[in-house]
Amino acid sequence: MELTFDEALHEYRVRGAIVPSVTQVLAPLSSFDGVPAQVLEAKRDLGHRVHLACQLHDEDDLDEASVEPDVAPYLEAYRRFLADTDARVVLNEGRVYHPTYRYAGTLDRVFLISADHWLVDLKTCFTTPRAAGPQTAAYLMALTTMLGNVRPTRRAALRLRPDGTYRLDPLDRPDDWSVFLACLTLNRFKEATNG
Repeated sequence: MELTFDEALHEYRVRGAIVPSVTQVLAPLSSFDGVPAQVLEAKRDLGHRVHLACQLHDEDDLDEASVEPDVAPYLEAYRRFLADTDARVVLNEGRVYHPTYRYAGTLDRVFLISADHWLVDLKTCFTTPRAAGPQTAAYLMALTTMLGNVRPTRRAALRLRPDGTYRLDPLDRPDDWSVFLACLTLNRFKEATNG
């Protein structure tokens, strides 16, 4: 399989053909009506920078002097989570693709915590978004299909907070995968009808 990702366009391709991303598929579950564009962009930018700092930390490639003041407390929260749970990173920023359902995405982490593999999505928001369950279910199904040998048994959102604390919110709704598939069907319908 030849999966590529264009970060500037947020576009996944498999053998040259564009496939929808998990984030695009779940867009109907997220409404930002009434939120000013500059606020959304600032939050997106902060989330991106926090993700990058955590990724570089896990790769042991983080230049501490490069951590910006607004990112530092989120990174502190992430480090606190790792220390408190003794979590070991098994997969960091893993790109996944589901060949049957033809969607792709980039999962944040798979951790080994105690005896369980957890598929975890990092968040910088105050509450866990309702799309987080279907999002992690989609990543899990694609990962399992691709690898077969890394099978997380748990899913969660790790909310990193601006005060340096964190909250691990387990995601265990049994209908998460069904909700993702419903959104994928809607996405395909809209593409087919140019809507």
